[in-house]
Amino acid sequence: MKVTYTICKALTFLILCSCVVFSGAAAPAQDDAIGVVLEILKGDDEEMQAVAIAMVKDMAGTDVTEALAKELPNLSARSQVMLLSALSDRGDAAALPAVSAAAKAEDPSVRVAAFRALGQLGGASSVELLAQAAATTTSEERKAARDSLYRLRGADVDQTILAAIPKAEPKVRVELINAVGERNIRQGVGILLGTAKDSDRKVRIQSLRVLKGVAGPSDMPALVDLLIHAQSTSDRNEAQKTVAAVAHKIEDENRQAAAVLAVLPKVKPIPSRCSLLGVLGKIGDNTALPVLIAALKDENTEVQTASIRALSEWPTPKPINDLLKVAEGSDNKVHRILALRGFVRLLGLGSERSAEELLEMYKKAMRLAPDVGEKRRVLSGLGNVKSPAALKIAASYLDDKSLSREAGSAAVKIASGICDDFPKEAADVLKKIVAQTKETDPLRGRAQEVIDKIGQP
Repeated sequence: MKVTYTICKALTFLILCSCVVFSGAAAPAQDDAIGVVLEILKGDDEEMQAVAIAMVKDMAGTDVTEALAKELPNLSARSQVMLLSALSDRGDAAALPAVSAAAKAEDPSVRVAAFRALGQLGGASSVELLAQAAATTTSEERKAARDSLYRLRGADVDQTILAAIPKAEPKVRVELINAVGERNIRQGVGILLGTAKDSDRKVRIQSLRVLKGVAGPSDMPALVDLLIHAQSTSDRNEAQKTVAAVAHKIEDENRQAAAVLAVLPKVKPIPSRCSLLGVLGKIGDNTALPVLIAALKDENTEVQTASIRALSEWPTPKPINDLLKVAEGSDNKVHRILALRGFVRLLGLGSERSAEELLEMYKKAMRLAPDVGEKRRVLSGLGNVKSPAALKIAASYLDDKSLSREAGSAAVKIASGICDDFPKEAADVLKKIVAQTKETDPLRGRAQEVIDKIGQP
């Protein structure tokens, strides 16, 4: 009997809905269809509920939306979630009040479904609700609220977001600032330049991060000013990243550092000067090299340090000899080590030097390395030199327990690159590595792979 009743109910429902969907049925038939939908949603027949929800999406008319939305609070949590999804797919803003109310429901699954639906149905009026939810909820709710805040449509949504930022509490302000970035609201740059000086650290940091994307070359002077007046080390580091990112949007590579170079001579406080020198290294504009090289001889030690760090970050090997001079001749131990690390890093960048020239420079770096830690750095870089001579140098440290690991890694890397032209030399060193390492050691496995490639027993 139950099966017969279910089949009859299903057929009745499908007939009613078909009439409503396909033939524009009169109000009584439509009311009957809505009544059947709600009856099914209030029941526990999951298969029928799935059918009902599928039909709801195609039933035309604002009156249908309003009738369904009105009953939303009276359904179980599971049925509310399904109906919220269907109302979202219908795209009828008449459901907005009910969906907004559901965003405050006790059941978290209902709240999540409501937040998701708001992204489709909501507009400027939903900005505050979604931003508040993004700031105060966690996990799936926060993600749903954020995603919908970023997806809201309407001509005044962006302006509503911008207008809400100054008045919002800090954690909500952060979410609104995030939305500026996700929605790429370029007219928000002025507001973010202000919030980047906010009393709340998270607001400042997030403002700087979003400015990377929405700010443009014309904003460089203002961004540089933010860097000069950064309130803390974390602010300073983030401001450097922002200035460099926006500088790289300038098409003329020889003008990317112009805004920084223009103010540097006028800036006297040492922390601010160091910040400007540091960002020159991240920008990598060759017109800044003379300024950084001159700063290596500055009377202030902190300025010298900042210059060494900036040159060590350079995107090309151009300042490599300047770093070598510091590593060889500085009276300051910290400066020698920093310069040596920069020298080794730049050696690893693409250059026109021959393998022989690179090898000589790595030998020099190895001689300059003051301790085991620095020697390990040099050996790691040596693996990039593909020559039998480099392999020989790496192999010479295999018996040094403090360096054998880095030496082995470098040797395997070199051998892999030269094994076709120098199979015997490569195999001899690799066999030694296999003999010295445990069976479970990944280094041994990599060495054996190259031996197998060479084809030697």
